[in-house]
Amino acid sequence: MLRMVLGVSANIPRHLAIFRLMRSPAYAQFLGTNPRLPFRCLIRDYLANSLSSRERAASFLHHYKRLKAGLSTELLDSMLFRRVTVLESQQNGIHCEISLCFSRPFEKEGELSLNLHVDGAIVFVLSFTIVPGWVIQSDSKDVFLISRLQGMRDYYPQIRAATKALSDVAPSALLLAALDGFGKFLGIRRFASVSAVRQSSYTEELSPFYKNAYDDFFSEIGLSSNASGFFVSPLPPEEKPMAFIKHGHKLRTREKRQFKREVADQVCIRLRQGLPRETLEPCSEIESVQTVDA
Repeated sequence: MLRMVLGVSANIPRHLAIFRLMRSPAYAQFLGTNPRLPFRCLIRDYLANSLSSRERAASFLHHYKRLKAGLSTELLDSMLFRRVTVLESQQNGIHCEISLCFSRPFEKEGELSLNLHVDGAIVFVLSFTIVPGWVIQSDSKDVFLISRLQGMRDYYPQIRAATKALSDVAPSALLLAALDGFGKFLGIRRFASVSAVRQSSYTEELSPFYKNAYDDFFSEIGLSSNASGFFVSPLPPEEKPMAFIKHGHKLRTREKRQFKREVADQVCIRLRQGLPRETLEPCSEIESVQTVDA
């Protein structure tokens, strides 16, 4: 309780802005069912280890201001109270779905979550928050900060089946492609991720698991952490030139990259459905988008 009081007192203007925003028509009803919401950023390891109280409050405020400015009332309500299905696929008898929703069970690890469902069960989660770039030492105004990228325990057979059904694209890469689609929709073209030791639930005992989930994955796709301990990249990440891909792997690499681009395009299109066509910009440079099932 004392820490909460000190956190508020150290950032009075931002916390007053948070309370005003939460009482606005966009969030008033949601606040009524989630009265603790404005206090999430007071959790000491909110979003990442070692963020200052100023950075935590600024990130929370920036996220909800950006959602209010960028989403329709209907879409915002669906994300907060239910979930928005941004992609569906039926392959080899397996039903896969990616949904976008408010992060409920893991309140310190991101405000929104992209969830991979297999036959109705959530098997993999990417949680993120829209933060101001200065928090992660970026010049960008808006940055997606990934603070959770993990598979669910006891669902490894479903994860393997989904990977095989979805062009052998691993769930972490698949959800990153979905985040790219959400970024196209909002006009956010940069993302960052916590490193293993900055993940809010990190422990020394489980350090190999966290290193594999964060450091190894982002290093594998060509990213390195900056001075603040975050992996920072354009969205989508720059791809390794095909000249560096081993012979015999090039065709499969092209297919997987094309599949991820199609996922991003479809997520963007799904989110834009129902908006007046004349207000929309193309989600992709390509003229047509194949369905994921194609």
